[in-house]
Amino acid sequence: MRGAGTVASGGAVATGTDSPRGERERADAVASAVRGWTLVYAIAGAVGIAIALVAGSIGAVPWGPALVALGAVVVHAALVLVVLPRVLSEQGAPRVATGLAVSTLLLLPLAIACVPWIAMLQFAAYPLLWVISSRRRTAIAWTALSSVLVLVALAWGGDGGAWERAAIIQATSFAGNIGLGLWFTAVYRHAAETQGLLDRLTAAQDELAALHRDTGVVEERGRLAAELHDTIAQTLAGTVLLVQRSRRELAAGVLADSTLALVEEAAREALTETRTLVAGGAPVSHGEGLVAALTVLVDRLGRESGLRIDLRADAVTGLDRESEVALLRCAQEGLSNARRHSGARRVEVTLTERDDGVELRIADDGAGFDPAARAQGFGLEGLRARLGHLDGDLLIDGSPGATVLTARVPRAAVRA
Repeated sequence: MRGAGTVASGGAVATGTDSPRGERERADAVASAVRGWTLVYAIAGAVGIAIALVAGSIGAVPWGPALVALGAVVVHAALVLVVLPRVLSEQGAPRVATGLAVSTLLLLPLAIACVPWIAMLQFAAYPLLWVISSRRRTAIAWTALSSVLVLVALAWGGDGGAWERAAIIQATSFAGNIGLGLWFTAVYRHAAETQGLLDRLTAAQDELAALHRDTGVVEERGRLAAELHDTIAQTLAGTVLLVQRSRRELAAGVLADSTLALVEEAAREALTETRTLVAGGAPVSHGEGLVAALTVLVDRLGRESGLRIDLRADAVTGLDRESEVALLRCAQEGLSNARRHSGARRVEVTLTERDDGVELRIADDGAGFDPAARAQGFGLEGLRARLGHLDGDLLIDGSPGATVLTARVPRAAVRA
């Protein structure tokens, strides 16, 4: 808006409207201002026309001057109604605004010189000069010049006291309109500052929402990577080992149907896990709880690998789904590492319910490893992150012959 240009020159913060939302809001604000000022000046033009006609009809002034005043009011009203929307929308505003101001300074005093009653239209003329001014000083200068010209028009052809009365009227009018204009500018400045704050707040909210979306995408990718590693990848790794076993048995001429059955079972398990992951679930067992899931896992891995796996599990109840999933993934990772890397012959899996939570312990008699060494995969770090989300912890002792993985879920994660 043109009035906002006046405010900006007085030190207001410029508003940012580069976004589509900002452009729409600015367009709506301009349209609202255009409608408001158009209504004001349409009413002012109608009042001026009525004054000129009444003055001629009752003989207050001759019809000649009344018709001149009527023509000046009509021309000025038409100019305002046609040109002001362009000024408010800043389309060629500087030159167009100057032309509108000059026409106001010429046509209004002309109409007042012919019909002095038209001087009351100053209530619309002075705000117009402030609205179309690009600077506060320009608005004050135009207001002062308009007051002088109207003073001359009012005193033109009057009696001896016309100049004194006109000077008092215009001095009062000038002072009042300067005060009104300054208040008008202050309101625009406040509106501009408020709009600037809203624009920055909106931009910050949009940026924060984008960051949240990006963070959500990253977290979801990490969760999916951990799920893939802890479920499908583990099952496929076991399938690869079974296929290698099958090839060895085939080469030795002793391939058994039971070995192929294990390969088929592992492949079906991978298929089931894939479908479940795609569906968004995280299965703990075949619907019978953590102990049942561990039993199935130990039985299958024992048959596939030939390891002796002993399971001792308390009947844990009230454990929430996320905690069950975390402990099952720890069991899968620990048994997979014992099978593939440690060279162990015996593994003990112990699930114990304690006063402060639930503990899962996996111990093997393999070669051990250095827990401080940098991991090459997602496994242990993924488990730490998963348990950390539950305020649990993961402890690893890689001593040869006594490798122990201990996962704990605190009591806070267990429902009463």
